[in-house]
Amino acid sequence: MRKPYILTSLWLLMATVALADSPPVAERVSPPSPSADVILSEPDALQLAVEIWPAVGTARLKVLFWEVYDSQLFTPSGSWQGEAPYQLSLRYLRDIPASKLVEETDKAWRQQGRSHPKQNEWLQQLNDMWPDIARGDNLVFGLNAKGQSAFWFNGHPIGGIGDDDFGALFGGIWLDQDSPRPELRNQLIGLN
Repeated sequence: MRKPYILTSLWLLMATVALADSPPVAERVSPPSPSADVILSEPDALQLAVEIWPAVGTARLKVLFWEVYDSQLFTPSGSWQGEAPYQLSLRYLRDIPASKLVEETDKAWRQQGRSHPKQNEWLQQLNDMWPDIARGDNLVFGLNAKGQSAFWFNGHPIGGIGDDDFGALFGGIWLDQDSPRPELRNQLIGLN
C-alpha cells in the first residue's frame, strides 16, 4: 500500500532537484495546455492552441550560415485554407533583441510593398510588447477569423495589437503569396 506513495514522493523529489537549475518559472516555463474542448469548440477565441490544433507544416529559417528559428503553422483542421484562424509558432535558435525583431518586421513589410497609416504605431507597440529573445524561446502569433490577434511568449500571453488590420499584415509576412521567403511559406502551408 505504501509503494505508490513512496514512488510519487520520489518522483516529486527528483522533479524538484531537476528544476532547481532551471530558469525562474515566470520567465521561461509554459503553462499547462487548455482543454481540447475549449479550443476546438471556440476557434475564434484567442487562446494558445499549438498543443491542440494539428500542424499544417514546419520550416526552418536559415540566413546565410545562421539558423534563426523553427516555425510551425497550426490550424483547427490541420490544413491551410488561406485564411484565419491560425497560429504561427517560432522557436528561436539564437539570441535576438526585440528591436531586431521589430526591424525585420518592418523590412518584410517594405519588401512586400505594405503600407498602412498605423504601421509605425504598430512597430512601436511590438517593440514595447516583445521581450528580447534567447535561444530556445518560443513566440506564437495567433489570428482568429474575426481579425483579432495575440502573441504568446513561452506559453504566456503577452498581448496583441488592438487593430483588426494588423493581424493580416503581420501573418502575411509568412503566409501571403508575396512572402519575402516563398520557400519557407510553401513548407508552412504544406506545399512541400
